[in-house]
Amino acid sequence: MDQDARTRIEQAVMAAEARTSAEIRVVVLNRPAAPVTLHVVALAACVALVLPWPLAFLFPHRAMDLFAVQALLFVVLGGLLLGVPALAQLAIPRAVRRMAVRAAALDRFLALGIHLTESRTGLMILVAVPDRMVEVVADAEVMTKLGQGFCDEVVLAVSRGGAGGDIAAGLVEGVNHCGKRLSETFPEVPGGRNALPDHVVLA
Repeated sequence: MDQDARTRIEQAVMAAEARTSAEIRVVVLNRPAAPVTLHVVALAACVALVLPWPLAFLFPHRAMDLFAVQALLFVVLGGLLLGVPALAQLAIPRAVRRMAVRAAALDRFLALGIHLTESRTGLMILVAVPDRMVEVVADAEVMTKLGQGFCDEVVLAVSRGGAGGDIAAGLVEGVNHCGKRLSETFPEVPGGRNALPDHVVLA
């Protein structure tokens, strides 16, 4: 994500926070949330162990020949998957990637201190680029007043805005939606201070 895109998002955050006492942070995760190598090795091992056996029954060979085929298959498949990131992602079940992205979002939420705002109205939008997933984590007061449905609305806004492949556009739309909805429940407080930075966090 280039500087121009980050500036667009930061300006959207500043504009949204001008309407509400809540705090908004944006995080862009540029690495897979789940351990890719572990899943690739596991998949390659399973395929290498299982695939040659039907051939062994049809065309009997010595055990050592079968082991050699399994080893070769493991190396070739593992190397292919690790060499092509898009294929490597296919080795990880979607449910596993979803849980990993959620865990990464929670970790970032705490690491950035969003839970430490005095009013407990912090919110974070995380886009996991390699996983093509969006997570929204909101602090206690936001969840109490607006609930999970609000977080789902923000995810939908980001996904809709970025449908053409422009991640920044999606994040701007998500931030704008946050500003609109948060201002209805947590309006701006005169003289209120900006408790958290507005810049995009790249991880």
